[in-house]
Amino acid sequence: MEQPPSLVQISATPIFNTKAVAIETSVPPDTFRAWERRYGVPRPQRTQGGHRLYSERDITIIRWLRDRTAEGMNISHAVLLLSNVIEDEDAVVLPDPTTTRSFPHMVAELAKSLTAFDSVTAERVMSEAFSLHQFEHVLIEIIQPTMVEIGELWHNGKINIASEHYATEFFRRKLSSLINIFESVAMHETIIVACAPTELHDLGILYASLFLLRRGYRVVYLGARVPKSDLLEAIAKVNPAMVLLSATTVEAAVALLDVATAVTDQFPEVKFGYGGRIFNFNPELRVSMPGYFFGHDARELVEQVSSVLGT
Repeated sequence: MEQPPSLVQISATPIFNTKAVAIETSVPPDTFRAWERRYGVPRPQRTQGGHRLYSERDITIIRWLRDRTAEGMNISHAVLLLSNVIEDEDAVVLPDPTTTRSFPHMVAELAKSLTAFDSVTAERVMSEAFSLHQFEHVLIEIIQPTMVEIGELWHNGKINIASEHYATEFFRRKLSSLINIFESVAMHETIIVACAPTELHDLGILYASLFLLRRGYRVVYLGARVPKSDLLEAIAKVNPAMVLLSATTVEAAVALLDVATAVTDQFPEVKFGYGGRIFNFNPELRVSMPGYFFGHDARELVEQVSSVLGT
């Protein structure tokens, strides 16, 4: 099968006017001009008279974005995927949606590259994954298992803490950038998402926030180690429909109980929910916790949030 072209092998000389690009790509001028204004791609140059001139490289990018949106991919998601490969202009190759690898294969390569501090390969795998699979499938079948695999490698002493931190920060950046993209499409109620006051691990709630955003909720993400007083102040200002807190250790769960009691006492109209690794493995901790336990994973969480809020 012919490999997709490297963009550096395609001419960047601006020679095509808007009409020619529309003919070459079958994309209306209003559409790719809107992509340019909103997302910065394509990147035409201007004549002295102010007219746009496009290169063969621009045309290739427009065709690729056209094909991804025709397959049902959101344009902002497609542009994010494109930006992942454009950042390395010495070896940028557009992801080829006709080449499919299994989820376990991608997980294995992603874990191997991240534990070897190889972000170039990791970015390539992520770009391939998003171009080939539905958004939620990438989160559940690739990112989550890779996070678990790397965590197990660290717990078993097969990688050191530096490798684990490197992988964690890679995913944190990736998830945060995705959150920024989906924040503008909120249709439902506001939900505050945060960690317990002593909880340092926030990847789980970043992950959950993405699922909530994809379902149309407005998410106010507060991150790790949120003090009780600061959370209560945020609730008073934001007036959310729900507050979701996370804990992964017994210590964090104990601190979360104190916060949960304060939230439910001071804001009885606000739904309170919680989750995290410790509640999955120690279900007895749920007995004394007020509010709703929102399941073992992000899919359960969004379904139960929808049920509780009636959305």
